[in-house]
Amino acid sequence: MIKMRVVPIALAAIALACNFSQALPPSQTASPSTQAASTTESPTQPASAWEIPEHPIVVRQVDEVGEFFDRRTGERFVPRGVNYVFVPAKAGGYTLTLLAVKLYDPTQTRGDFKALADRGYNAVRVFLDQCNKGPGCIGDDDNVGLNPGYLDNIADMMAAAHEAGIYILFTSNDLPDQGGYAEEANSASGDDFAGYRNSYYLTEPAVTATRRYWSDLLTGLVERQAPFDAVLGWELLNEQWMFKDQPPLSLTQGTVETTTGSYDMSDPQQKRRMVSEGLVYYIGQMREEILSHDPTALVTMGFFVPDIAAPDWFVDTAPLLADADLDFFDFHAYPGGASLAEHAEHFGMEGYDAKPIIMGEYGAFRHIYGDITGASRALTDWVADSCAVGFDGWLYWTYYPANASAGDQTWGFTDENGALLDLLAPNNHPNPCTPIDVPSANLAYGKPVTASAFLPDQKPEMAVDENEGTQWNAGAHAPQWIEIDLQGTFRITEIRLLVAQYPAGATVHRIQVRTANSTVYTAVHEFSGATNEGDWLVFTLTAPLENVRTIRVETVSSPSWVAWKEIRVSGEETGP
Repeated sequence: MIKMRVVPIALAAIALACNFSQALPPSQTASPSTQAASTTESPTQPASAWEIPEHPIVVRQVDEVGEFFDRRTGERFVPRGVNYVFVPAKAGGYTLTLLAVKLYDPTQTRGDFKALADRGYNAVRVFLDQCNKGPGCIGDDDNVGLNPGYLDNIADMMAAAHEAGIYILFTSNDLPDQGGYAEEANSASGDDFAGYRNSYYLTEPAVTATRRYWSDLLTGLVERQAPFDAVLGWELLNEQWMFKDQPPLSLTQGTVETTTGSYDMSDPQQKRRMVSEGLVYYIGQMREEILSHDPTALVTMGFFVPDIAAPDWFVDTAPLLADADLDFFDFHAYPGGASLAEHAEHFGMEGYDAKPIIMGEYGAFRHIYGDITGASRALTDWVADSCAVGFDGWLYWTYYPANASAGDQTWGFTDENGALLDLLAPNNHPNPCTPIDVPSANLAYGKPVTASAFLPDQKPEMAVDENEGTQWNAGAHAPQWIEIDLQGTFRITEIRLLVAQYPAGATVHRIQVRTANSTVYTAVHEFSGATNEGDWLVFTLTAPLENVRTIRVETVSSPSWVAWKEIRVSGEETGP
C-alpha cells in the first residue's frame, strides 16, 4: 500500500477440505550455530565457520499446482499473518520508521511477534526501507552503501521472528534515496526515460544499482550471521508500477532502447512488450543476485490490481505470471470496491495455478466500514471468497493502525481490544476458506428491502449491507422511499441514516413505522435541514417504539437524487 514520493501510504484454488497445517517454528529444528545466531549477542564462532541456514519454507508443484510447503515436515504451508508496518511512537501516534537506528525497539518487536505466534499466525510482512533518507536510515550517512546500525536492527528483527517461530517476508518499497543507489539508477534518465520509476526498471544503470543494493543488504546480514531461516522470502518491490504519462510510456513515436532491446513507441503492443520483457529481465537479475548470497531463498514481487487501484499508473501482471522467474506472486486486494472476480481478471489469475499467489495486503478501510462488526464480516468473507479465485495466503494491513491522518486508514489488528487479531487468528479460525459468522447488533442488516425506485448497480439491499462504500440510489429526485422488513416484532431505540447526497443542501426526510398487525404507517420523526454527503442523521428515542415490524424512510425534498449509504436500527426482538 505504501508508495513513496507521489502517494502517501497499500495458486491453486484452495478446496475447503484442504489441510491448513502450520509449519513447525524455525527454532524447533535449528542447528546449534543457527540458535546462536538468533540471539542479540555477538556470534561466538568465526564467520568462516558459519554457514547460512536453509530456508524451511519452499515452493513445490503437486499435480502441476504450485504450493508452499515446509521442507522439514513435507506438509503444506499457508502464510497467514499481518503487515508489521506501524509501531507506537514515543511522542504518541504511530511511526513507520520502525527499523531506524535509535528508534527500533527490540522488546516491542518480540512482544508483538509472540502475540501473533501465540494465536497461530506464522508470517509478518516488513518493509526494509521505509526510513530511506536521513540520520539513522537504511542508507549510510556518507551516501555510500548501507547503514551498519540499520543492518543490526534488521538482523535483530530476524532473530525476534526466529525466537517466536514466525517468518518474515521482507519487502523493498523503493531504492533508498541515501547510499548512492538512486543516483546511479537515475543516471540514464533523459528524454527517453523519466527519472525514478520509468528509469528504474528499464535501464542498465538502474539494474546495476539495484543489484548492488541487494548485494550490500544480504552481505551485511551474512556478516551478522542473521537467522536467514526466519525469512519467508525477499520481495523485490512492495508494489511495482510505472508512470503512464512519462517517457517512455508517454511517447507516441520513435524507438527506445532498453535493457532488452529496441521498441517502437508508436505501437501499443510493443510498449506493453517493452515493459513485460524489461521486468522479466529485471527480476531475473535481482533473483540471480539474491541467490548468490542466499541460495535457498524465495523471491517474489508485489502488485496492486491493474487498472483499478491506480488507473493512471501502468501495471501489467498477466505476462509476468507466465514469464517472470519469481517463486510466488504477491497481489494486493482490498474489499469494499471491485469484486474478487474483477481483481482476478485484471491480475490475469483466471486459470493460473502454476505458482502460489498470496494476498500480501488486504484490509478494511475505515471510511468504508465504519464499525468493527462490518469490517470483521467483510474481511472474513473476502478471504473465504478469495480461495476460489486462487489466493494461497493472506497478510492483513496492518498490525497497529496508521495515524488518523492517513486517507486510506484501515482497522488495525490491535483496534477494539484486538478484535481482528483474535477473529482472524488461525488458532480460532483454522480454515480461512470458510467464512466466520459475525453477528450484528444492527437489526436492519441483511433484512429484506424494497424501494420506490433504484439504479441497477445501486440496489436497495446496499443500504443495509454495513458497507459504507456502497449505497442505494433511487436514480430520481424526491419524493422517494425505502422500506425495511425487520422480519419480526421489535422494540426500537435508535435509527441512524448515513447520507449519500450531491450536491449538499436542504433536505426533508420522514421516518415512518408499521406494527406487525397494521397496514398503516405512522410518522415518528422528521429530519429537516442542511445535509451533506457522509452526514449521519440519528434519531434516538426517549421512549422505545414497541411492536415495530417495518421501517420506511421517505424523502420529501432534496437537491439530489434520493440515496442512502446505510440505514441502521438498534433495539431488541420482542416476538417472531
